[in-house]
Amino acid sequence: MNVNTNKTRFSKNQEETFAFLSNMENYRQLMPDDTKSFEIHESGKGFAVQIGNLPKVGMKLKESTEPSRLVFESPSPNFEYYLTINIDPVDEQSSDVSLDFEGKFNMMIEMMAKGPLTNFINTIATKLGEV
Repeated sequence: MNVNTNKTRFSKNQEETFAFLSNMENYRQLMPDDTKSFEIHESGKGFAVQIGNLPKVGMKLKESTEPSRLVFESPSPNFEYYLTINIDPVDEQSSDVSLDFEGKFNMMIEMMAKGPLTNFINTIATKLGEV
């Protein structure tokens, strides 16, 4: 299952955007309005979020390529998914950000998760444009 967002214009240059998205605390303001809990992992390299009636979902920073890319992965071996955040420079005051989610789920999980995950990823992109 893949979910890809359009590029979102962010009002910081590429290096500032990378720094912003490398700080897990900043994801709190990018979460959907119906977020019930948001917890930063004790390592500071990931977070867990519960939205609406959905189960808690975790993201753990797997790798980063400064200043252009962050890759998150599932903290659980039971589920395999990745969220790649690409940061493209525009000028000295802005950058474009796109999010690409890839999940390897069985058909039943994919059917149940596709809509909520698509909304989740799109909400992060939309809120980035509002920061």
